[in-house]
Amino acid sequence: MTKVPGWHGLIAWDALLNGMATGLFLAAAVSELAAPAVFMRVAKVAYPVALVLLLVDLGLLVLDLGDPSRFHHMLRVFKPGSPMSLGTWCLTIFSLPLTAAAALSLLAELGWDFEWARLLAVVVGLLPGFASAAYKGVLLSTNAQPGWKDARWLGGYLTNSALVMGCGEFLVLSALMGQTQAIAILRTAFIVLLVLNVIPLGLLFANLRPIHAQLYTREQQWRVGALIAAGALIPLGLMLLKGSVLSISVAMIFLLFESWLVRAVYVKIPHTSPLEVRSGE
Repeated sequence: MTKVPGWHGLIAWDALLNGMATGLFLAAAVSELAAPAVFMRVAKVAYPVALVLLLVDLGLLVLDLGDPSRFHHMLRVFKPGSPMSLGTWCLTIFSLPLTAAAALSLLAELGWDFEWARLLAVVVGLLPGFASAAYKGVLLSTNAQPGWKDARWLGGYLTNSALVMGCGEFLVLSALMGQTQAIAILRTAFIVLLVLNVIPLGLLFANLRPIHAQLYTREQQWRVGALIAAGALIPLGLMLLKGSVLSISVAMIFLLFESWLVRAVYVKIPHTSPLEVRSGE
């Protein structure tokens, strides 16, 4: 028997906002570096948005530690073999170039344009940004908690989920700003990532099938599965039918719902007993 961790609803929101922040930065950075003429204007808006999401995420992460006043103790040591230590340092390092890119993007709008410094910050943030998107899945799947330790595809799902959410957020910003060429390119990329997202999602739930069979009735499993499938497939259908601002926004809402629901169900596993769930509580 292992001790149930003191993580509850906040950790699911933390994981969601982490994916939204890192994914948006990665989508904006890769797009801008690949085609600056098409994506630069939207990217300069995306970096401040990603910074706000990251700050909220870090606030939730600190609150969920149990003793928020001691959060800085995580930075007293560096253990490359520990997913928690490595993830904390990756998030800390990632916050620096993201802050620089966001600040320089805002300054450029005010007439102080330091383009070389802004692009340097974007390039420097790529590696820690990707590591920050991936570490939570590795952290949660490499512990002794029943259910969590069996989810070997959690890292793959969370990483791909961050990329698809980031692409969707970047697409929404492009649509709101009326960037027609950017919308056309991102819409195709979004559809591809939505299809790819189904693969790690299916493999993750295949990992969790034994523990779900112990915790949930068949009806409960089908109910949650239907909600997650709707959140994954409805955005794909909307993107295949049309690419208006409304359809893109609705698709993003369903995608965020699916992403949060997967995280919420997964986080709840160690806190749930078969008797409680099967009795409908």
